[in-house]
Amino acid sequence: MIKTIFDNSYTFCALICFIFLVFYSHEQIEYNWQNSKEGWVSASESNNGCQLFAQPESMAMRAFNETPIMRSGNQQVDLGIDATTYNRVEITLKNPNISGQNPNPNAILFAYPPGSNDKICSWKFAVDTGMTEYVTYTIDLESTPDNNDVFEGPVARFGLRAPWGVMNLDTVYWKKMEIYNSNQVQIPEQKIYLNTFPNPSNGHLFIESNELIEEVKISDLTGRVMIQTTPLNNKCQIETSQLSNDIYFLHCLVQEQWIKKKFISTH
Repeated sequence: MIKTIFDNSYTFCALICFIFLVFYSHEQIEYNWQNSKEGWVSASESNNGCQLFAQPESMAMRAFNETPIMRSGNQQVDLGIDATTYNRVEITLKNPNISGQNPNPNAILFAYPPGSNDKICSWKFAVDTGMTEYVTYTIDLESTPDNNDVFEGPVARFGLRAPWGVMNLDTVYWKKMEIYNSNQVQIPEQKIYLNTFPNPSNGHLFIESNELIEEVKISDLTGRVMIQTTPLNNKCQIETSQLSNDIYFLHCLVQEQWIKKKFISTH
């Protein structure tokens, strides 16, 4: 009898742990393109070229052709996630350009495997033209990708192509991108704004928040803490020149919540 109760209790605890892991283990990925490019780079292919500018309100993408593409880092960057980890992407942008024959041109979201610019798959989504305000578009990663491709396996990076119809030197403004799992249990929490720039960091990293930044840690990919400080301010500047050229994690303690962001150190 005691063994049966123990077994049942163990099974129940295991089930609770499993549910917790399923619903809480994956934080959403955010790219806030305000005063920062967040590590995004222009596509290296000449027919997909563009220039990216970090601006206070958003990141500006200046097209060099009709199919400009940007990606969330070079081929060495790896988010370390799987296609099953997230199922939604929200993108906030402004397309002030007028597309002559197509009133609702398609932009494209790409997913890439580790170490390659050859996409796993892509999703087209219709974007307005002549926009004067920012609009948020939602892409369902569980929907069928373009060309009936299959979204599966490890995902290292994402990419975005500007809406079809942009011309040379046209500019599209990208404000924010969120990658999340809509099936996760949502925990109510206070909205905390945290912005970091520049990314990549070239010796200094600036951090600003709408709340007091109590503590800052910077760790490498192995989890080793490389820098630790207590700003006790809404804004701070971190010296990063001692870091080698690599990917690092920034951890900020704000309102008793640890906020984690990824950045690249370059010299």
